[in-house]
Amino acid sequence: MENAVLFLWDSWTVLGRVVALLAIIVFVLGCESIAIKLAADFLRWRHRRSEPTIEMIVRKREDRAAILIPITGPAPLAGAMLARIGLTLDYENYVIFVGVRTHDEQTLAAVQCAARRDSKVQLCLLEPGDAVSEGRVLNAMFAAARQFEHAHDADFRTYFLQGAETAIHPLTLKLVNWHSELASVVQLPLLTAPRISLPTILGGGIDDLGEQRARELQLRSRVVHHLPVGNVGLALRRDALWTLRHRGEVFDTRSESPVFDAVRRLNERGHLSTFVWQHDRQGRVIAAEALAPRTYGEAVGAKAARLSSRALSGWQPLPGNQGGLWAQYFNYRDRRIVPVAATLGFVALTALAAGALLLAGQATPGFESTPGLIEATWVFALLATNAALAVAALVERVILTAKTRGFVAATILPVSLAASALVTTHAVLRASRTSKGKRNENCDPEKGSAKPSRPGSALTLGKTRITDILVHSGALTPEDAKAAHAYTSRTGRRLSLALQDLRLANPATIAKALGEKLGLEFAHLDGPLDSHNPVFLSRHEAERFSAFAQRVRDGGVDVYVGEDYSPREWRALRAALRRAEVFRPCFKIAPLGEIAYAIRFAGTAQEMAIEQAIAVSLMDGPIIEGTDRNIRRQLRGPYRRLEDMLVERGLIAPRRMRMVRQRIGVEGPGLEESVCRDRRMPPFTLAQTVREFNEWRPAIALPTSPAPIARCNARRRMPADPRLAA
Repeated sequence: MENAVLFLWDSWTVLGRVVALLAIIVFVLGCESIAIKLAADFLRWRHRRSEPTIEMIVRKREDRAAILIPITGPAPLAGAMLARIGLTLDYENYVIFVGVRTHDEQTLAAVQCAARRDSKVQLCLLEPGDAVSEGRVLNAMFAAARQFEHAHDADFRTYFLQGAETAIHPLTLKLVNWHSELASVVQLPLLTAPRISLPTILGGGIDDLGEQRARELQLRSRVVHHLPVGNVGLALRRDALWTLRHRGEVFDTRSESPVFDAVRRLNERGHLSTFVWQHDRQGRVIAAEALAPRTYGEAVGAKAARLSSRALSGWQPLPGNQGGLWAQYFNYRDRRIVPVAATLGFVALTALAAGALLLAGQATPGFESTPGLIEATWVFALLATNAALAVAALVERVILTAKTRGFVAATILPVSLAASALVTTHAVLRASRTSKGKRNENCDPEKGSAKPSRPGSALTLGKTRITDILVHSGALTPEDAKAAHAYTSRTGRRLSLALQDLRLANPATIAKALGEKLGLEFAHLDGPLDSHNPVFLSRHEAERFSAFAQRVRDGGVDVYVGEDYSPREWRALRAALRRAEVFRPCFKIAPLGEIAYAIRFAGTAQEMAIEQAIAVSLMDGPIIEGTDRNIRRQLRGPYRRLEDMLVERGLIAPRRMRMVRQRIGVEGPGLEESVCRDRRMPPFTLAQTVREFNEWRPAIALPTSPAPIARCNARRRMPADPRLAA
């Protein structure tokens, strides 16, 4: 009996420490929310004079717009919705495309009736195969819009996505028409209106783009220019859709959230996204208003789908370390629901444990009085602060809801928040089970190992080494991986460069594994490098980072890198790109030899001679597609950087080489000059290595001299130096 009393006493003491820990976590989360709101308010106040007024928005010339309304389920309000758009929308230059399933006779009849009344309504019949996934439906409607363009010789400037049970503000297209020139993706606020059958689901469980997160989304659109979007209330500019069209289907047919995935790909290509919060003359928010789901199950499914695509997936807007601090922070904000849900779960378990201990103490003889759960004064102060923060957050939410939705919605907000907490809890559990099931689908049943379907998922989560990826794919043996690790520990060489020095894998295989580790796309630099190919980075900065930036056909800027960097070097690379006026780069991984070759020979007479030789060699017979690219890969693959040659021959330590690269500036000195000034290297071996580097030519290169060369004596005029005799 005495042991039972001691056990209860110790358990109660441990429970008090758990309460103190939870109080600290809740306080930190509350302070974080306050800090992000203050930052958003400050930035909004700073740019208060740059926002357009309603008069400016109304007076702007109207560009042609297309409204896409996919209807894949029962929509009894489709006819009323189309009639409302025709009567209330303050815009003239638009066309509505309504996608309806061929076997949905009731909706089809309502849309046909609306099309007869209004010539701006165009019916798009969806075949049974098109209605299988949301991506196929959107692709079919986009194809119908293109056919309309060809038939009427008119191009749409923007494409606006609207739901079957969504009402838009009369100035919606006016607002989109203004901001579509500033950003490729424009997201309007999405408010949820209650149904008569289920009036309590009014907000937090569904509204991720409502008034509660408006300030955060405005801050996010200003500092990182990418944000989570919804399936409705979203406008996509024409050039953005064509960017996706050049690389395959506009919307991924295999994705559960094709719109979200398409916007993510656009952000990776350098297109900007913005969130617009604007009031009309009467003070109402210009937003899209959608009806709440019909049932509790639909509400849970809608919330779980968004959590699966954002919080519980491997999605990274800017993969790895190449994003700035704001990008990394908002990447965490997308997954903030996970620690919040875990904290609330621990709070519930702590309350249950406290109740169980109290009941056990009442039933245990000898346990006459319960000790204080909390004895420290600072814990009481922290709990009181948390309670004050919670009350302040509730009051703020009530005020925002009253301003945005009205007094009635603010009155029943506590009930709606309770229902929304239940919806969110159930959705987190469902989304976590769904994500776990998807990971299990990628497992090999024979070996029991995960096979990731795309970079950044399953295997590559966490700090995975490049050798682990190569061993998993079978391109490297475990013995070779150990040899590379030993070489790295001895010399300080990076692991990807160690594999190159030891010739354990070919450069393309190393680059593919590095791309899988960083979550970046792999590509060859096998195009022509003539003078018409714009190059953004100066040669000195390109050599420092081993990065090559060029503009591509869709208007974006691809930046090819061949090795991983530390977070500090990633920030320095992005700063160099900003100085070159590249603000939204699309990072890709390419073999290091191809990048170094492009840095040295792009736009030179040497490269022009090579292109002429390739053209002459392909004139004799039929040209197989991709032959010229294969030739360029074979020519550029053997190229080695000067620093790699120096490290392999033991002339300079890898750590010192990294220090030399960090001192390279925009105006110089260059890498070769910095290396050749080092008096600790043997002069004759250094001169021989530099001579071999300068004399390297591709196999079919003509003898030309304008290509940049490394000069062992590239320094200002100085007194005679015996080292220069080499």
